[in-house]
Amino acid sequence: MARHQERLAASWPAFFAGTAPDLAEVAGAAIAAKHVAPELVRVAFAVAPRGRAPKVEVTRRPIAPPPSRWRVALAAAARGGTPESRRHKQLDRGWVDALAVAGADETLVWDDDHGLLEGTRSNLFVLVGGRLATPPVDHGLVPGVVRAELLARAKKLGFTAMERSLAAADLAACDALLLTGSGIGVVVVDECDGRPVGSSAGRAQGAARCSRLLSGG
Repeated sequence: MARHQERLAASWPAFFAGTAPDLAEVAGAAIAAKHVAPELVRVAFAVAPRGRAPKVEVTRRPIAPPPSRWRVALAAAARGGTPESRRHKQLDRGWVDALAVAGADETLVWDDDHGLLEGTRSNLFVLVGGRLATPPVDHGLVPGVVRAELLARAKKLGFTAMERSLAAADLAACDALLLTGSGIGVVVVDECDGRPVGSSAGRAQGAARCSRLLSGG
């Protein structure tokens, strides 16, 4: 919750006046409610008529079962928008519909100036020889909370982590490709555009070490 609050506080001044509300207070009841199956609690804020507080909507949805093998694809066209605007998680997700590749479990997006950015609902890391690399936020991507947690705990998990520009060629040269997100945790990708990503040893290493992130180890 703390990392969600930090991200909200960072984005709030770009859209609203005043101080960001406390997410624990706004969504406390939904988070505390009993769930038959794993669910995501989503809190959305929308601009209200002049002089009124932002509208708040709290929703819950089941987390879909993960695929047995993660297959991703590169978007066919570049991601639009400015890097600054893309850093904020927004309600308008029309760009996802425009770029998502049919049949893929996730689509990786890019732009001409910065290379690889993120997935449509995830952040990405490449693993090479025990080193994790992920694109910098100022390239124009949402700073995911699981991404932040992996960066913070990488050393404890046995990784060296860094932010740097990535290109499609890095996918061909890496030992493993990882995706992170609130709805998926940390997953290891098996294929990109129909071709294997990484090595079996690299994928196994990434899965084993990152499982400790989710278990608190």
